[in-house]
Amino acid sequence: IVIGQRIGSFGCAATNQSTNPWLQIDLKAAYLVSRVRVIIYGSSGQNVNVRVGNSVTNNGLNNRKCGRPPYDDSTNGKAIWRDVSCSPPVWGKYIVFQRIVTNGFLEVCEVSFNYELEIAILDSSTDVEGT
Repeated sequence: IVIGQRIGSFGCAATNQSTNPWLQIDLKAAYLVSRVRVIIYGSSGQNVNVRVGNSVTNNGLNNRKCGRPPYDDSTNGKAIWRDVSCSPPVWGKYIVFQRIVTNGFLEVCEVSFNYELEIAILDSSTDVEGT
């Protein structure tokens, strides 16, 4: 996991209190992402954008936005699952979470994602090398 200010962690990750805090996850390879599922804690779950893409420019905040921010304020400090669809699916090596807030933090745990498989069909005219 790559966190705002590029600090690594395993399991849960949280930012310091700041304006529009963000967390970035490096998947180490590009996937065709169709859905992102994450546990977000308490009020840090409000107004969270999820972005997927291959760019690290502007900390990945220019990558394509998936779904829409949830505006649920009924968590009362509890952990809740957020499911965010990427429709159509988007190629990406990075998943970025950004909370839109004047002064707050962002805490996420147990990020998972669904991805699509693209299969190339080879015909008899295709050259394939191997042993």
